[in-house]
Amino acid sequence: MIDHLRTFYDYCGMFLLNRRRSGAVLAAVAAAVMLTGCSTAKFSVGHVMVPVLDNARDAAMASDDLRIFQDGAAANLFLLEGLIRTDPGSTKLRLNASMLYFSYAFSTFEEADPAYASSLYLKGVGHAQAALAKNKKLARDWTVPFDEFEATLPDMKKKDVPAAVWACANWAQFISLNLDSTAVLRDIPKVTAMLERCAELDGSYFEGLPHVMIGSLHAFRPPMFGGDPEKSLASFERAFAAADSSFLLPRYFYARYYLYRIQDGDEFRRVLANVIAAPAPANDPYRLLNLIARQRSQTLLGEADDLF
Repeated sequence: MIDHLRTFYDYCGMFLLNRRRSGAVLAAVAAAVMLTGCSTAKFSVGHVMVPVLDNARDAAMASDDLRIFQDGAAANLFLLEGLIRTDPGSTKLRLNASMLYFSYAFSTFEEADPAYASSLYLKGVGHAQAALAKNKKLARDWTVPFDEFEATLPDMKKKDVPAAVWACANWAQFISLNLDSTAVLRDIPKVTAMLERCAELDGSYFEGLPHVMIGSLHAFRPPMFGGDPEKSLASFERAFAAADSSFLLPRYFYARYYLYRIQDGDEFRRVLANVIAAPAPANDPYRLLNLIARQRSQTLLGEADDLF
């Protein structure tokens, strides 16, 4: 059996490294699964592939090559989807999928193809929601009325925070791309409430991401749906306090949503210019996200005269 596990490990690692051979690798993986049996395949996913995928995710986040990430993300998403079929109850696989769908949509399609980015964000929501389903006390059906949805949130635990945050990050970005839909806007209170519970439990998660998303939601949601610039600013200030100063996404979202909302063009330009000029620290674990923040800030800064 050890030899079969090594075969499974080696072939899956090759898939992550060389997407051009992905068809042949997937066939080899399928053969390994048939040889080892379903139970061993599930064991292999949990004990072999999950650590590989965690390392691949961390390597991607620390990379300074956005093109390699974009070229490889689609193949890795297919790999993740296949592994999730093998072990649908794996929280770690679901969380990796949700994070990758978010990163791929945000970095590659949000500006060029918002409709496709929206579809990717919804897939990210779905995987994180499946991970949260491990907590039986939380709402299983997220289409229920707000009061019913909110009533379950006190039962959320700290261990639920990663899945909840990535569900909401994908959900919030989906909403931001579909603000012309009243049905979509009605989901904003649910996303906000879940993020506020996350912030109570662990507001520092992923460099203050819960506060970043709360601040964004309060900024871009219309006043009739509870939008509040003052609450947005307070959330971003909490995000800045929680994040390392080298992490640039909070400042990008602050300019994109809050400063645009209050129509402060001068501060908008200043913040974005500082993001673009920010030095890249050595051994930056978020190098890729910071690179995306700089590129998106450059684009947004070029639109400033049309926005103000």
